[in-house]
Amino acid sequence: MLFTNSFPESEIVRVVGEMAAFIKAQREALASQAKPLTPSEQEAFKPFFSEAILNTTLFYKKTNGPIETPDFVKELNERGILFSLDRVEAVTLMDVVVSYRDLGPNIQFHELVHAVQYQKLGLKQFANKYVRGLLTRSSYEKIPLEASARLLEEKFVKNPSEAFSVEADVQRWINENKF
Repeated sequence: MLFTNSFPESEIVRVVGEMAAFIKAQREALASQAKPLTPSEQEAFKPFFSEAILNTTLFYKKTNGPIETPDFVKELNERGILFSLDRVEAVTLMDVVVSYRDLGPNIQFHELVHAVQYQKLGLKQFANKYVRGLLTRSSYEKIPLEASARLLEEKFVKNPSEAFSVEADVQRWINENKF
């Protein structure tokens, strides 16, 4: 079902702006409590990510429950587009990954892919593509930014000793307008 038909462009733009502001505010609130990957974790991910991503992406384990659901998400849920921050294992807020439990390498990898997407797209374009992906696909799992991260995560899990460049793959998706 194509939900964007039920959302005027002005509403989509508003939701994109609210999402970008939410991501920025949450990132600013939680970044000081986050920590970089350990040296051994960085070493394991070096065949896939640039040192810049590995050195600047921070991880925070939030122990007092999930991030509060913002009003724009509640509004989408009321309109039949189901999305919830408490259903996901982690949330990437630009360069800060927030989780609710200890993360295994596959989820860390997935979230690092999102950090690359933010780096290449910027916050506003990431939010734009995420919201439009959710509205056109009506499912979290089918959002192109999520599908890309999941495909790269699966490639990593299938053969963690086979190096590939996440940055190059994300850039290819951008160039081919797959997001």
